[in-house]
Amino acid sequence: MNRKMISRIMDKRAIAIYLAVFLLLFAVTPGQKDVLDILGGFSPQESREPDMIGMMRWSLCVLPPVAVSILFMDAEIGGLRFYTMVRAKTVKKWFFLRFMGIVAANLLYLLLFAVLTEICAGNGGYKRRGFLLFLLLFFVHSFCVSMVSVALCTQSKGIHMAVVFYLAVEGIMVVIGDIFPQTAAYLPPYWGMIRQVGEACRSGYLLSIMGISAVVIAGAVIGIIKGLRA
Repeated sequence: MNRKMISRIMDKRAIAIYLAVFLLLFAVTPGQKDVLDILGGFSPQESREPDMIGMMRWSLCVLPPVAVSILFMDAEIGGLRFYTMVRAKTVKKWFFLRFMGIVAANLLYLLLFAVLTEICAGNGGYKRRGFLLFLLLFFVHSFCVSMVSVALCTQSKGIHMAVVFYLAVEGIMVVIGDIFPQTAAYLPPYWGMIRQVGEACRSGYLLSIMGISAVVIAGAVIGIIKGLRA
């Protein structure tokens, strides 16, 4: 992917969003902390009462890369796309560059968070057991939510449906899983939480959630391309 596309999605606005959320989450996370403590989510099975702080923190954790992806694609699929598509020659080629831009937005958010947390706290979170699994889970989840949100933007020609979708997944479903812990392992938002997956991990579970996420992402790609051709 060329540098121009990266600079278009990772502009000053995106960097400001990432830094603002990092500072807020770092400030409100108690005790000795590393990136797993901040972005690792929570496990409903570990608490007897609803974890309101954990639910709000998780919703905020996932929001930045999703918001940046939505804002980026909302601008790209506007009137500008008729000119940029002509240069790209095909819809697939045009979308591939933006697809890689969304990948970069989600990946850079996670890596930036990990690096800044290590610089500020220096607790060696990258040495912890399960660190690579944490990176995989969080990235796949935020990327999956970003892609579905973008697909909804493309289909509805606006961001309203994407906002409703985000609130339903990262808001309502998280609340349901916290109230009924036995359902958490089957709800999409908990698939991105290393604390929940670590608790529920069993033979085939990780493979299942990765497979379902891949299918959802593929479906979102197809929906976006069809929406662009409409």
